[in-house]
Amino acid sequence: MSNFKKINMLTRVEGHGSVELIRDGDRVVGASLNLSESPRLFEALLVGRRYDEIAEIACRICSICSTVHKVAALQAVEQAMGIQISRQTSLFRELAVHGGQIESHALNIFCMTLPDYLRVSGFQELATIAPEQLRMGFRIKKLGNLIQEVVGGRAIHPFNLTLGGMGRVPDALQLQLLSEQLLEIRNDVAASVKYILGLNDVLPQLAIAPTCAVSGGPPLFGDRLTTSTGLIVPVGSAVDWLNEQVELHTSAKISHFNGAVPLAVGPLARLTSSMPAAYAQCFKDASIISSQKARVIELQQSVERSLALIEYLLGDGLENETPVVIVPVQGEGVTLIEAPRGVLLHGYRFDNRGVCSAANIIAPTAINQGAMAVSLKELTEVLDGADYDQVRDLAEILIRCYDPCISCAVH
Repeated sequence: MSNFKKINMLTRVEGHGSVELIRDGDRVVGASLNLSESPRLFEALLVGRRYDEIAEIACRICSICSTVHKVAALQAVEQAMGIQISRQTSLFRELAVHGGQIESHALNIFCMTLPDYLRVSGFQELATIAPEQLRMGFRIKKLGNLIQEVVGGRAIHPFNLTLGGMGRVPDALQLQLLSEQLLEIRNDVAASVKYILGLNDVLPQLAIAPTCAVSGGPPLFGDRLTTSTGLIVPVGSAVDWLNEQVELHTSAKISHFNGAVPLAVGPLARLTSSMPAAYAQCFKDASIISSQKARVIELQQSVERSLALIEYLLGDGLENETPVVIVPVQGEGVTLIEAPRGVLLHGYRFDNRGVCSAANIIAPTAINQGAMAVSLKELTEVLDGADYDQVRDLAEILIRCYDPCISCAVH
């Protein structure tokens, strides 16, 4: 006879969620994920707000990925209002987003998931058995925060990223100091790549899932979705294709991909869509169990991209830009960007007074729910006959491979 037992609180993830394991006698025969954090209703909150309030509110969805939410919201509002930004502003925004990527990936790699690979219960034990790796992770994370502070004004909820431009343009000395620190951190990042790629897998072999990533622009930016199945979805069709629906077992909407099989988003999806030749050998298995490898390689890529962006900015010569004069118009804007955990969409509609009449935000963890459900089902099938405690532990590790940001998902 079947019965149910819950992992009541997923640990080392952002937000509140649980996994329900279904037992038939001594066997675990199924599992389901529940994002149980209360809905936060940001989309409803944004309706009725002026165009110049949208990005300031939307970035409060999350503290870990507030910068990428701010940039996505700014881009959508600017599109609706017909605002064109300068190359300098575009480069600064890209730099800020990569700062957030560095900070978030370092946090996940060294604090959230490394305990799984070293088979310790958490942070305190990790500090005892791998103190140098932990210090290395903190140094990298600190630099990611610093990039966001220099460009955005602060690491959380950046105020210096504004509609049409920048509140204050960082000076050349600040950028040069950032560049020097990025050069210094390269050794830590290279050591991190070597260390993480050398760890043994802790999960059994799982099927390689179809994936989806933003493309058509510089790294992490673009105007379309590209899938590993060969489908290309332009930004204007992305909302309909992702096809979010309300379901009873979760507080976050779930994407149905127009009836297709669930697709995974995130570091592994991005990396497999444009695999660096130097690392292809490390990804013979590109299933979700390789997510940590993808995350640390992306960390290195973001450091290198940040150095290049600073070089472009300094080479172009920094200019204090005149604030954009915005005349509210009726319009609609939808933008795609890659957050640390995957595809992020912001879309807004405004009336002729510049007041928001509709808001739609699709977050990566909400998109990933279908892929996580498939992975959990596969895990229980692979572990058929394993005892409950083993399945429970590995199910929680599997969810952490997706690095869920549940607070974003239940926005």
